[in-house]
Amino acid sequence: MKDKKKARRKSVPVTDSAPEFLNHVRNLAIRFDFLILFILIYIVYNTVSLMTMSGDTNPAAFLPLSLILHQTLNFDAFVGAGLGPNVAYAFPLVNGHYVSLFPIVTPILITPVYFVSYLLYTVFQIPFDITGIMILAKTSATIIATLSCVFVYLAGKELFSKKIALATALVYAFATSTWSVSSQALWQHGTVELLLILLIFLVIKNERQRSRNTVIFMGLLTGLFLFNRPPDAVLLLPIIGYIVWYERQNLPLYAISAAITGLPFLVYNLSIFGTVFGGYSQNLGFFSFSLDSIGNFAGLLVAPNVGLLVFSPVLLLSVFGYLKLHTISSVQIRQVLVVFGPAIVLEILVYSFFGLWESSVAFSYGQRFLTGFVPVLAIFVGIALQEFFIAEPETFRTRVIRAVIVLLIVSSVIIQAIGVFCYPLLPDRSTSSERTWDWEHNIVIESYQYGISHIDSITTYSFPPLPPLLHLQFDKTGATSP
Repeated sequence: MKDKKKARRKSVPVTDSAPEFLNHVRNLAIRFDFLILFILIYIVYNTVSLMTMSGDTNPAAFLPLSLILHQTLNFDAFVGAGLGPNVAYAFPLVNGHYVSLFPIVTPILITPVYFVSYLLYTVFQIPFDITGIMILAKTSATIIATLSCVFVYLAGKELFSKKIALATALVYAFATSTWSVSSQALWQHGTVELLLILLIFLVIKNERQRSRNTVIFMGLLTGLFLFNRPPDAVLLLPIIGYIVWYERQNLPLYAISAAITGLPFLVYNLSIFGTVFGGYSQNLGFFSFSLDSIGNFAGLLVAPNVGLLVFSPVLLLSVFGYLKLHTISSVQIRQVLVVFGPAIVLEILVYSFFGLWESSVAFSYGQRFLTGFVPVLAIFVGIALQEFFIAEPETFRTRVIRAVIVLLIVSSVIIQAIGVFCYPLLPDRSTSSERTWDWEHNIVIESYQYGISHIDSITTYSFPPLPPLLHLQFDKTGATSP
């Protein structure tokens, strides 16, 4: 009996400690939910069937290496040693040096990521090769896109319930071009998304607790935003309006902060290209103002092979969310989001005047040019989700609407997944005026039909040069994992 009593006494602490341990784990998960979200999205984003790079993204992929290995902003050491003639346009020869045709904000920002990888390559004595550089560029794009997802979630938690905030972040992550475009290569659009949602998050944070430091940080981000992708600068109008209207006393601090981050890129553009916006200034010749722009405007939204809403049907909900902005309790935050409406229309209008507007799908899947403002549309989608899944009472009408919303989300995720895993395998990924409105040759359907039978492997990369987390090789008999 004594032995049984002793055994019973010993078992009590073990039984009691289990719920305590689970509570501790749950509290940690709640506290670091943003980190868990980052890891999960990072893993999905870094899972691909084929690694590819566009000529437009080559300068961003190689510039950090030029800075680390040669302490220079030119590509003299790389041109002719791995960079073929097909991407020569991206590396113009200016004053005897090969430089980037595209803005250099994104490659500057990701240089620390490259430096960490470079240290690992050095420690393990693994030489850099073109494949390693491609994986590193892809991983850097993944980090940028994943961070934007996390801040959509953090901003959403301030505006909606936690469940809706999470749903909003996941819709943004996997049902929009953030997955098929921004996370796949070092396009400037991914950085636009990250900087924009950071600015929105800081507006929300500043309304919770006013701070000069927040305004200064907003200024620093504004300078980077302006020179990262000048055509998207119209998206800064709501942020600048907020500063002028509600933080006028801190306007000088905001302007000085923007100058601190923007001035180095201004000096670079002027010294290399002799113009404010560097190599992008050549695009001014492609802008034309005509009645054709009306059709271009519609095409950017609904053309079968270019339209934003074709590749992300779920973004239709953003229209309803915008009309329900009055449900946002903070007047200041609500006004900023209201101004984003005309700013987005203006952004679409800018690209409709761009003669090469159809080239947004050149070697990228779906509507690339309009990807920058998708975080704002995601917030609007979150408002719609909050309205129909939380605010509205349970009725037959709301059940039908919820079913439609789920259908829009699922279809958008499928379309994006096709872009990630099947589109890179498509032999002809070029674009043309005829192809833009060609309903019979839809790029989503053709990508699936060709790609699904040509996927020979799926790889989940970790962080170069560390080995992949997962590699599945496919053959006629099934899948094997070496």
